[in-house]
Amino acid sequence: MKKVLATILLIILFLSGCLAETTMTTTDLIAAEAIEQDQDVIRLNDRVYRLDQVVTVSDLFLTPGPRVQKIAPEKTLEDGMATHLMSGTVIYQEKDDTMFLYVQRNKKWYRYQSIPEG
Repeated sequence: MKKVLATILLIILFLSGCLAETTMTTTDLIAAEAIEQDQDVIRLNDRVYRLDQVVTVSDLFLTPGPRVQKIAPEKTLEDGMATHLMSGTVIYQEKDDTMFLYVQRNKKWYRYQSIPEG
């Protein structure tokens, strides 16, 4: 009887270790809320950036960074994805500035601001 109970317990422990975790990070929650509100956002380096305003970049020293990998499906936004940008759009950033990202579309520059956690 003890062997049967021990075997069942081991099987349960083994199977519970095989289940996929479904924990969501704060960034996941921010991204999900932004998608729900149909906001123009980019997720990059564990941050979510929301379209802020059209800017003039002549006085900024921007460095080209990664390209948008793909458009986000309905409910997920993974690193390198955006909700309204075309795939392949280059994302620019000032050196050591993680608060803002910049994107050029139709000869205009757009600034995206990091959405704070909490």
